[in-house]
Amino acid sequence: MAAMAAFTFSSCEDVPEPYTLPTQPGAPTTPEVATQGTEASPYTVTDAKTVKTGTNKYIKGYIVGYVPAKALNEAIFGDASSAETAPTNILLAAKADEKEVTNCMPIQLPAGDLRTALNLKDNSGNLKKELIICGNIENYFGVPGLKSATYAKIDGKEIGKKPGDTTPGSDLKGEAKGDGSEATPFNSVAAQKYTAALEAGKATDKEFYIKGKVQSIKEQFSASFGNGSFYIADDANSTQFLIFRTLYFGGEKWKEGDMTLKEGDEIVVCAKLINYMGNTPETNQGGKLISVNGKTSGEGGGTVTPGPTPDPTPGEVATGENGGFENWTDGKPTNWKTASTAGNATLSQSEDAHSGKYSVKVKGVSGKNMRLGYKEITLKAGEYKVKFYVKAATENGASICPGIVPVTDGKVGKYIYGDYVNELKNTEWKLVEQTLKAAEDGTYCFVIMNSGKPGGDILIDDFTVTFGSTAIIK
Repeated sequence: MAAMAAFTFSSCEDVPEPYTLPTQPGAPTTPEVATQGTEASPYTVTDAKTVKTGTNKYIKGYIVGYVPAKALNEAIFGDASSAETAPTNILLAAKADEKEVTNCMPIQLPAGDLRTALNLKDNSGNLKKELIICGNIENYFGVPGLKSATYAKIDGKEIGKKPGDTTPGSDLKGEAKGDGSEATPFNSVAAQKYTAALEAGKATDKEFYIKGKVQSIKEQFSASFGNGSFYIADDANSTQFLIFRTLYFGGEKWKEGDMTLKEGDEIVVCAKLINYMGNTPETNQGGKLISVNGKTSGEGGGTVTPGPTPDPTPGEVATGENGGFENWTDGKPTNWKTASTAGNATLSQSEDAHSGKYSVKVKGVSGKNMRLGYKEITLKAGEYKVKFYVKAATENGASICPGIVPVTDGKVGKYIYGDYVNELKNTEWKLVEQTLKAAEDGTYCFVIMNSGKPGGDILIDDFTVTFGSTAIIK
């Protein structure tokens, strides 16, 4: 689900600007295409651009260049051997000698094996070679592109994993039961099967009831967000279903002293369903707990938490709170002030929240990148999963990019940024999930850069950072 950071810059002013290319209004209905987007019949670049959307689709074309993380119309038709860092994308075209960017399709290279094998800095010989790649067709650099790639084939060499049989329900274990109603809730198998067939990223209009026994606890109920995430199933041999960030009884936020869940508890929840990214069926955030072991209040099941639970501490990794921006002091969000220059944006409280009561508004400045920064924190070398919700604060839109920066003796080092999230709207919250890497043990700041292009105000809420299974910021 997540993309990993790869850009390294010496200062905030060196970070790339996003590029937005409006789609043409009044576009005609998608015409028929000659290829199917399957492994046996990969889309041509032209066909892929025509269909504009699709999950786990194969595309075939020639690697002709890359975009240096600024604007699509500044694409470089050549290798990236002289680039400071390895590009996180390539351009695919129908012809090996293509030089017109409008005939190309941008391909995002997620961190890992695919980026290592395909980027044009470390693999300049890939230029003009034929590539077959599989991922999700969606908006990228403001035009149809390919993101979340999982598999590629070049020079006869296979990289990554094929998505396999994507027929909803084809690999489910156990019997599907229930119709999602209050009287006969979905079990985990039925919920997984139904949700896997939904359009990628679009939540259902109606709510469904889902019932099962807690198999594992992804995120225990906590006062930080007031919700919890759990995997449920009829038994250990059945396909599990993710109950994502469900609220407590009555749709209320969980608070200290309320009951928590344990493995083996039989629960019923009511929530909308979503096939997140087209490959992760789950409940949409904001569902509610209906019963635990037959009890419709905190009287049964689980355990009662008498007071605050200490944060887990993985070795030398420090942890922090207020990722939900619920705690404020003197008009500023607790823990969101850096001793260094990592955080340089003007912050204010907003009641337009994704969850809870508040979010943080990060003031934008046209032509200058501003950063929301979490206080300096001690980290071990490794990969950190960053997850948060963002929306533009005005109708002018906005663009952001998460990142991480080492801090030594109070001075920031080189900023390491992830992927841009462009074309933000003020009408909906957008979930962002990316992976950032700390190269070595040390002190760091996590930041969210509010791009100077367009430089609009943004709202941020429910910011979390995890290191493996441990919450670092919550």
